[in-house]
Amino acid sequence: MEIEPFAVVFGTAVFALLGAWIYFRRYQLPRVPIGVMNLADIAVMVVAVVALPFLYLVLPIWLVGAFLFLTALSVLHALFQPAFQARWMVWLVALTLLLLDCLAAYRMGTAQNVFFAINDLVLILLTVGISNLWAQSGAKARDMALLGMALAIYDYLATARSPLMTTLIDRLATLPLAPVIAWTSGGATLSIGLGDLLLATVFPLVLRKAYGRTAGLIALALALCLIGVLLAFPSRTGFPVMLVLGPLTAVQYILSRWRRGPERTTKRYLLEETIHSSDKRRMRMRLTVFGRNRQAFPPVKWPVPPGVASPTKAHLGRPIRRHRSHGG
Repeated sequence: MEIEPFAVVFGTAVFALLGAWIYFRRYQLPRVPIGVMNLADIAVMVVAVVALPFLYLVLPIWLVGAFLFLTALSVLHALFQPAFQARWMVWLVALTLLLLDCLAAYRMGTAQNVFFAINDLVLILLTVGISNLWAQSGAKARDMALLGMALAIYDYLATARSPLMTTLIDRLATLPLAPVIAWTSGGATLSIGLGDLLLATVFPLVLRKAYGRTAGLIALALALCLIGVLLAFPSRTGFPVMLVLGPLTAVQYILSRWRRGPERTTKRYLLEETIHSSDKRRMRMRLTVFGRNRQAFPPVKWPVPPGVASPTKAHLGRPIRRHRSHGG
């Protein structure tokens, strides 16, 4: 195993998972264009995953490239909106990244590390954007576990039992925005598919929303360990990553459901996480007034989702004033 390809590809996966984790709590997407996800949406996604490879193999290559470009542009636009105040800055950064990817593919070719460096950066941002679109649109841990199991069966059939996935990757690898994170050194190329990285990234987010920060961190650590092991011992014929990643997500969900019960709703998650973090900040803060240390109660900013009524002042927990009793 070459150290350089492993370090780059695994490092890319680490940045993608940690970036999505940080973005999930720091930014709220202004408007989720896919609506609230449910089991029907998961079924549609499975059908799309099965049908898209055949379309990519049948459609003209320029049309496939245009579809990838427009899809990436829409995801990057949604990703950058909360980070940049000016709308022109959102479009400028998104278009610059995508045009650099296309230019590197045209001038250097899609088998050079210069292209891989730019393309891997774009794929990190796409992974952060898509995973947060799914997680912030109300996707449940149950839904992602079911999706993982369905993709495990499909990946086994399309990768291990047929040349479909290998043929698809060979065709998409000649395009800009190829959905494969890769690096080459000494004639050997190490890679991981964008779909595999997406499931590994989104599941810790939905598990955190469903069962808390600790459950999400455990899922994140397990996903990174699995990716690291598979990259350290690569298969020459291509190993279906979903065959292991899918059941791993299902086992984690079953254990969490058995220990903690039904998963939290998005509204309950936002309220409980906000209360927990604000209480910690209050315990650390002290304000000196007339030589006395008193607890500081900064105003709490509640991230209320669209369509949910704002909490009343009674929920904010004002400090109780003590009155002296007169008489007796």
